[in-house]
Amino acid sequence: LAELPPEDGKSWQETHDAVGTRIRSWARSGAVVSRYVGGVMLNRGMVGQPGSEAPYTVVDADTQRRAMSILSEQLFAPGIVDPAAPVFRYLAQQRRGFNFFSGTEDPKIHDAVLAVQGGVLNHLLHPATMKRMTDTSLYGNDYMLADMVGDLTDAVFEADIRGDVDTIRQGLQIDYVRRLAAISSPTGGYDTTSQSAAVYALQNIERMMSRKRGGSASTRAHVAHLGLLIARALSTD
Repeated sequence: LAELPPEDGKSWQETHDAVGTRIRSWARSGAVVSRYVGGVMLNRGMVGQPGSEAPYTVVDADTQRRAMSILSEQLFAPGIVDPAAPVFRYLAQQRRGFNFFSGTEDPKIHDAVLAVQGGVLNHLLHPATMKRMTDTSLYGNDYMLADMVGDLTDAVFEADIRGDVDTIRQGLQIDYVRRLAAISSPTGGYDTTSQSAAVYALQNIERMMSRKRGGSASTRAHVAHLGLLIARALSTD
């Protein structure tokens, strides 16, 4: 995109729209991949009908783990937007009349990225998805819920055990911890296995953060914020 600026005399609207199209495509791809995690294939064939099998077939564990690996590398990794950073300063919409009075014009990159990541977390951490992973463990699912939450926690936190945490990852980590806190609550509408997985993940994150030393002021503030959220979630008061 940075190599293809608009023609002379044109605004940057086309560049803005092209980046928006890329982001929507990224979001759709993440959503598709996430559906393999905890997925169940349905066969509605009648008994004795050619090709008929058991109505429910769980997505095999290797495929689920591969889906999580793709999400980790392509959606949650540090520096995920760095290749596109040079074009961000050009994402200006063309003004038409008074259409900017409802907000500021600058591109909201963090909001856009977190919306994509949050869309995938909405599925992975949905009460129906988490409960289905536990139910399907009784008829073929070898990728346990606690393993999935553990892999997801690693994807969101492991790369930042040392060094600074970039601001994109800070937003993701705060959002993830808030979700875990909501899942762990007895009033959150999740089954007990899901609550247990969330509590265990929060404790693991707490241990990770307790070993983190130094870093920029931004990173230190972020770690303090995480610590406060986790302490509140695990409090028995």
